[in-house]
Amino acid sequence: MDRPSGKALVAVLAAVGAAVGASAAVVWHVAVAGPSDGAPGIGVQYIRPSWFPVTFYLVGAGLAIGLVAASFLVDTGLRLVQDRQRSRIDLFALLVVIGATLGAGSALAWTHWPPQPTEAASNWSWEHPFSIEINSPPAADFGWTSIGSSVSDTYVAETYETDAVFVPYLGDEEVPSTFTPTIGNPWLVFPVGGVFVAALAALTLSLRDFRLTVVSRSDPDAV
Repeated sequence: MDRPSGKALVAVLAAVGAAVGASAAVVWHVAVAGPSDGAPGIGVQYIRPSWFPVTFYLVGAGLAIGLVAASFLVDTGLRLVQDRQRSRIDLFALLVVIGATLGAGSALAWTHWPPQPTEAASNWSWEHPFSIEINSPPAADFGWTSIGSSVSDTYVAETYETDAVFVPYLGDEEVPSTFTPTIGNPWLVFPVGGVFVAALAALTLSLRDFRLTVVSRSDPDAV
């Protein structure tokens, strides 16, 4: 059995916080917020934040929260130890709670700063009605018998009104992808994602026989 280590616990919580923040940054660049009125949002584009500094903010926030939580837990006597005989439930419970807390913080940020919708603009489509003028040839050109010389010598102009919208085919490679995950309930998606990341970290540590233990401050074996 190794000596209980507080530094190892700090490192684990900091890594979990940074991982949850990085996962949230990926969501910011992949998913969009669901419309509040339930409309599908057809013809809407989204202004997505750049990878920097949003990723830096989210990863930094997760790292800071993990370090703050670790400092309080280490002061209470919690340590990480490599001992196969101990129960792994405590480590799973601690990391799951930390992951859910970080996910709730991400959900709070999403409700205030999701990708913002904007009107889709296109130079290839006409959205307003327009007129089409068709110049018809004289009836005599089609082998018909014209009644009067004024009809046979004069072209007839006809105008048709239409509301049709023309959208050119750009080819399979030029058509933008329409796959955009929509987050309708961030208070469910982000906490569940945080729990998943934390549980994955707990499973990895558990397979390497790391466990959570409590020691006294006066214990000489605690570091």
